Amino acid sequence: MTARSEPTTAGREPTTAGREPTPAASMPTTPAQRPTPLGPEPGTPAAEQERPRSGPAPVLPAEPASAYEALWQDGELQPWTPAAIRLWEQEDGDDVEVVHHLAIAHHARAYDLEAAHDDAAFAHFEKALRHWATLCGEPEFWRRMHERLDEAMGAPVPDAIVAEVRTRLPYDLLEPHVTLAARLRLTDPGRARRHVRLVTGSAFPDAIVAEARDGLVRDLLDGVPAAVAEGRFAETIDVLESWLLLDPDHHGLLHALLLTGRSWIERLREQPYAQRRTEELLDRVDALVRTGLPRSAAPGGELAKELARHECLLALRAFGALGAVRPSPDALGSPSEVEQARHRGRRAARHVDRALELYPELGEDPRCTEVTELRNEGLPRFLAWLDAVEAQFLLTAFGIGDRELSRARLLLDAAGTYAAADPGLEEFVRSLENLLSLRQV
Repeated sequence: MTARSEPTTAGREPTTAGREPTPAASMPTTPAQRPTPLGPEPGTPAAEQERPRSGPAPVLPAEPASAYEALWQDGELQPWTPAAIRLWEQEDGDDVEVVHHLAIAHHARAYDLEAAHDDAAFAHFEKALRHWATLCGEPEFWRRMHERLDEAMGAPVPDAIVAEVRTRLPYDLLEPHVTLAARLRLTDPGRARRHVRLVTGSAFPDAIVAEARDGLVRDLLDGVPAAVAEGRFAETIDVLESWLLLDPDHHGLLHALLLTGRSWIERLREQPYAQRRTEELLDRVDALVRTGLPRSAAPGGELAKELARHECLLALRAFGALGAVRPSPDALGSPSEVEQARHRGRRAARHVDRALELYPELGEDPRCTEVTELRNEGLPRFLAWLDAVEAQFLLTAFGIGDRELSRARLLLDAAGTYAAADPGLEEFVRSLENLLSLRQV
């Protein structure tokens, strides 16, 4: 039913009864349509033959009387011609016959251009798929198609056969783009991506589009768990990335990328001196995920869980806990360093909150116990210590006034809310309270 598989004569447009193009050998012509002779008319006097003519220019070929006539070129019927497409586009756009002819013509033209690696093919593919999507949902088109099949077969065609053709047509139309995308993925990724966009941007039902996209990477995704178990992390991520460049928001690819990246990071964290590699890998995975999955998206299922685990890793990195040594307030030597640490702590808290939005049962996941501890104890204690350290910088500075003392008071009150859970912090806050009393005198 596509431009390459119509149930009609090969290379020929289907037509309705009574609208067949006239064979070239018997096409009628009018005097205005008759080609101008290359030489003089027989019987013309020699003197008149030699006299230069100053009459009108030779008559140009007339516009075809119909789009069907325009399909004839050099005595052969073509699947499309520019004139035929132009004339059909001038007709009633609601006529299913016209839409059908345009679908076939644009598809045939697109394949000709694709064979020549001409980018103009994509505009015609888009038009063809749009027309086909219209026809797939048009009962009148299928009624007429059933009638034509009955005539062609010389006997009634069962309804089930027509229904099967109608069901399979969208898949048959999208499958060539899936095949071309897979073939061009490494040699011409830009062109491959445009073929994937033809699939994702088509007007066919979402379930059909999703199945076509899944078919493109099904074998790859089926092999990811084994690759992860065998420790083939680098090559797996390279291949996943090459596919994500074609289909950036494919949930299956994103889930596989997150799973592979997290598994590799967990392995790297067990190795000494691997913090830099770990953070570079996390950045790489995160960049691909952010490109394909905007923050406003709401993924579900296993993708949401794996994305939550990814947010946990981002929280640990923001907090500074991906390395062997966790951050300590004792290492902060200036108010600006305190502010930077506070910013990292708040960013870590946002990642944890995002993880819980995606996966509310995160606390029950044994792979995220570290982040659960970070959320419940690590971050609150760290931020409380930052408040106390900042208060210390204020209270030990020269020339402070009432404004700085008021700020120190607020910071100590905030730190005091957690002091009871940390004896060291409680003692530190008590000493700063005494210092504040002295400075207020």
